[in-house]
Amino acid sequence: MAEAATLMEKYTVADGSDLSKAAETHQEILAFKPQWESYEATKGCAHILRLIEADAPAIKNKALIQAHIAVLGSCMTAMSMQDDKPVQWLLTFFYDLLREDSTAYSIFEEAAKGQITIYKPLMALLGRQGVDSYSADKAAWLLSAVMSHVPRCFSQVDVTGLMALLLGAKSPCTELGVLEAITNVLKSDVFRSAVWTQPGVMDRILSIDSKSAPSPYLYKCVFAIWMLSFDSEASKTLKERQVIKKIRDIVTYSRVEKVIRLCLTVLKNFLGHKGLCEDIVEEGLLEAVQQLEFEKWRDAELYDDIRDMAAQIASEVNEMSNFERYERELQTGHLQWGFIHSSKFWAENSLKFESNDFRALKLLAGLLLSPLTDATTLAVACHDLGEFVTLHPFGKKKVAQLQVKERVMELMGSTEASFREVRREALLCCQKLMLNKWQDMDK
Repeated sequence: MAEAATLMEKYTVADGSDLSKAAETHQEILAFKPQWESYEATKGCAHILRLIEADAPAIKNKALIQAHIAVLGSCMTAMSMQDDKPVQWLLTFFYDLLREDSTAYSIFEEAAKGQITIYKPLMALLGRQGVDSYSADKAAWLLSAVMSHVPRCFSQVDVTGLMALLLGAKSPCTELGVLEAITNVLKSDVFRSAVWTQPGVMDRILSIDSKSAPSPYLYKCVFAIWMLSFDSEASKTLKERQVIKKIRDIVTYSRVEKVIRLCLTVLKNFLGHKGLCEDIVEEGLLEAVQQLEFEKWRDAELYDDIRDMAAQIASEVNEMSNFERYERELQTGHLQWGFIHSSKFWAENSLKFESNDFRALKLLAGLLLSPLTDATTLAVACHDLGEFVTLHPFGKKKVAQLQVKERVMELMGSTEASFREVRREALLCCQKLMLNKWQDMDK
C-alpha cells in the first residue's frame, strides 16, 4: 500500500485528480521483466542490465550505470526494437531515475564524452510510424529533460529539430506530452530563446482556454510563462501577446492550489518588468488576487502568499499615477470597470480633469456620442460623467458645454436587451445632473 501511495503521489498533477489509471500503467510496465539476453541490442550487456532493479534506490541504479557506461549505449540502441514492452520499460526506468535524483543527469554527460548519443535513437523512436503515445511522451520528456540539464551535449539544430517534430501535424505525442517537453527545454538559459521563437510554441502556450483547460495543462503553460519571465527579450513578446490578461483569467477561474501558487510567483517576476508591471495594474490583477483570499485553501501558507502579492501590487497601483492610467484607457476607446472608475479615484482626481483644457472630459464625451462605442464602455462613461458632475466645482457647467445630456437621456430610454447596465448607469447619471440643478436653484 505504501508503494502504491508513493506512485500516486509521483503521478499526481496539478488538479489532484484521480490518476489511478496512470499509476496502474506505470506498475504494469515496470512489472514486466525484460529478457535482455533475448534481444540483439542488449545481448552483450544483459548481465549488467539484469542487475538494474526498477524499485531500487536511484543512487544504486545511477552508480551501476556509471560503472558500466556502455550499458546506456545499449539501452539507446534498444529503442529501435519493435517490441513495445522493453522500450516502455527502459523509458519509464530513466523517467523515474531522473525525477528521483537530478544528479543522475551526469550519466548522460559522461556518455556523451564516450560518443554515446541519445538524440538520434530517441528522435528515431519519435519519428517511427505507429509508435504508441506513452512511449512517445516519455521519449520526448527524456530527450527534452537531458537537453535542459546537459545543454553542452546538444546544438541549436538539435533543439529546433525536436520542437519541429513535436509541433508538427504528425506529432506522436499527446497535448500534455508536447507541453511537458517544451517546458523542459525552456528551463535552459542556452536554448530558451530558440524554443520560444520556434513557430507554434507561442500559440501552444498562450492560446490555452483558461476556463475549460484541464489543470495539468494550465500548470504547464504557467510554468512555461514562468521560465520566460527570466528572459528580458521573451518578456517583451509576452507583453505584446497580452500575457497578463491570460494570468488574470487563470487566477479568476482556476482554484487549484498548485496553479495559483505558480501564478503568484510569475506575477512577482513580472513586477520587475516596467511594461508588464503597468499591465498588472491596468488589467485589475489587484482585485483578482485579493479575491483569492476569500477562497478555501488547504495550504495555510498560500493565504500569506496571496496577501503578500496583493500588497506588492497595491504598492505599484499607488505609485503609478491613476489619472495617467485613466487617460490611457480613454485613448483606447474601451472602458472597463476597475479601480480607476471607483469613488476613491474620483475623490482624488476630479480636479485633474482640468488639465489640457479638460481633454479627458472631452474624450469621455466623445465615447458617449460615438455610435460605435460598446455597451460596457457606455455604461462606464455614464458612471464617470455622473461622478464628474458631482465632485467637480464646475462639473455641471462643463458637461452642459459638451452637449451630452441628451445622449445620456437617450441611453436611459434604450430598449436594447444588451443595454441593461447602460440604462441603469444613464439613469443614475441623470439623477446626479438633476440633483446638481436643484442644488443650484436652492442657492
